[in-house]
Amino acid sequence: MFYNYYEDYQYDSCISKGICSIGPRTSSLQEVLIMYLKLLTFYTIELQSFGGHNKDAKKIILDTISMLMQNLEYQNEQFEKLLINIKTLIINSKKTYIKLCKDKNIEPKYIKTNIKLDSKINNINALIKQGEKEFGERNECLSQERKSLLEIMGFIIKSLCINIVELESYSKDEEIANKAFEKLLILLNFLNYTDTKLEDILDAIKLSSKVDHEIFIKIQELKQQRYGDIEETEISQSTRPNKAILVAGCNIRELEDLLENTKDKNIDVYTHGEMIQAHFYPKFTNQYSNLIGHFGMGIENCLLDFANFPGAILITKFATENIEYLYRGRLFTTDYFVPKGAIKINNDYSEIIKSALNAKGFKTGKNKPKIKAGYSANKIETKLEYLNNNIDNIKHIIILSPDNLNQKNRIYYENIIKNIPDDTFLINLGFSINEKPNIVSFNSINDFYLVYLILNEIEKHIQDKDIDLSLFISKCDKHTISNIINLKTMGIKNIYLSKCTPIMLNPTLVNVLNEYYDIKTATDPIDNLKQITN
Repeated sequence: MFYNYYEDYQYDSCISKGICSIGPRTSSLQEVLIMYLKLLTFYTIELQSFGGHNKDAKKIILDTISMLMQNLEYQNEQFEKLLINIKTLIINSKKTYIKLCKDKNIEPKYIKTNIKLDSKINNINALIKQGEKEFGERNECLSQERKSLLEIMGFIIKSLCINIVELESYSKDEEIANKAFEKLLILLNFLNYTDTKLEDILDAIKLSSKVDHEIFIKIQELKQQRYGDIEETEISQSTRPNKAILVAGCNIRELEDLLENTKDKNIDVYTHGEMIQAHFYPKFTNQYSNLIGHFGMGIENCLLDFANFPGAILITKFATENIEYLYRGRLFTTDYFVPKGAIKINNDYSEIIKSALNAKGFKTGKNKPKIKAGYSANKIETKLEYLNNNIDNIKHIIILSPDNLNQKNRIYYENIIKNIPDDTFLINLGFSINEKPNIVSFNSINDFYLVYLILNEIEKHIQDKDIDLSLFISKCDKHTISNIINLKTMGIKNIYLSKCTPIMLNPTLVNVLNEYYDIKTATDPIDNLKQITN
């Protein structure tokens, strides 16, 4: 994010607390989840081949993937309960499958598994050992190349999962959600086989990222139908004396529910991190006077932000904020997986309201400058007018999507902007700049949707022209890998990725993206610019 770029203080919870790595216990239990998940996927796909669809299987697969997104310690009781539910569903699915095969006189298929369906699940230590064994066997039989592709595949699966769940919070009858779930199952089923051709995995990743993009665009359309078209706006960063709730994550549908439940409670609501997007929609700014503004410095600084917030905190589904060190009785979540120290809420917001009223709240307010953000889609064409009028003199188009919270990041992009040659058209999606004819700025946030809108408009101007496209990305979240693979497929020649916090993308994975998709790492701005323009 860029909303505190004027502050020279740089804090990273991930680095300072060392909480981005996964502990051995968590890693082993994640292996167990994957082991059960891929077996359930196998029987789900086989039953679908007979025309059957199991809603329970879909829900538990999506819920399990949501658990795999978290790197926090699993609570024994919650983990065992989930595993028992998956195992029960596997047993029932297997029985149904075998019966259908018998009725149709078809030889049933089987796959190798270390799961013993006739044993009880009641010993967490035994499960940890089982996970260690599973990891060891998989590590021995898979090449590094295959393991790397499976890791990329895992990010596509997580992105599909998030988008399916979010889409269904707006509409239950979207065919694209079923299409996306089918792709998700195909990717998961690759985990059952060690001899699948790498070309088949790469093709599946490509097709799945395309479907993931389609469902993402559908979500944006439904958001604007519900909340109004995205607008340029000014967002308050100030606080005022009152009781308060902070909402983190990116699911604005859940923010809407909270605002509805608190609009007559004299409680101020602030957004955090990616939730800043809510301020771009007219419904939130016009209908909810209890939505006061934006608080904090974003996901990488969540421990400091949360510790300094004097009210209750709601963490929406699939958020990546690290709360392991903040067991204070004021943390709430709507997610299926409930981290230690957080309280699960569904449609009842009474507990979080009570917590906010009992907390000290802001005793004195703090004034901070407002920030301008958001964008108007109908101004994109106007912004690209120079490109249209000078198309024959343009050789390169560069889109910058900076994260100005990071001072080093901002300096890097400023150097790119200063050295842009005349034959290059630059579109800056971040901080405000002194524009030149061949440089325009949207002063928005890191937003893949805006990137796609701009690319659609650019395509109208450069058809049949020998102009290459380059994109600099600093947004690192669960959707980043899916988006950059899709963008490469769409014809973006150069994609440069800024250094990401290890909680999102580790250095090894970045190297894999470079090897298979030619995703480059942003290093020296002048050198990177020369790579493009030369």
